[in-house]
Amino acid sequence: MMMQTNRTEAPTRGRHLIDDGMPVALVATGLDASFRYWRGVSGARFVFSVSSIDGARPATNSAVVLAMIGDDGAREAVWIGRGDDPEFAFARAASIAAGATEMHLHVTESPLGAQRIVRDLKAAIPIAPLKISFA
Repeated sequence: MMMQTNRTEAPTRGRHLIDDGMPVALVATGLDASFRYWRGVSGARFVFSVSSIDGARPATNSAVVLAMIGDDGAREAVWIGRGDDPEFAFARAASIAAGATEMHLHVTESPLGAQRIVRDLKAAIPIAPLKISFA
């Protein structure tokens, strides 16, 4: 079982989408790998259920992160969106092509709740500066 590593930097510093690890309280139950925390720009932590991307299906009132697993075991978001997004099937196929293997699902009671989480997570993704040369 993987344990969450200690962070030396505050996870909410700057614009960084944080894979905040597994719920440590679930380690003794064996369910720790079934859930994952993501932390957005607001600093709020959201718990997502984890499943294989192979079985990923659209879901209403949900925020979805399609993720790949890095060499260090941390997850990297490949796509973030609503589970009922009309482009979900395309996003899933593109994410698989980019190396995603997991679907992380957070169900809310309303579409507005799902959209709020999606906005929070997307806002935490650092934007690389665009370099244009007119030479």
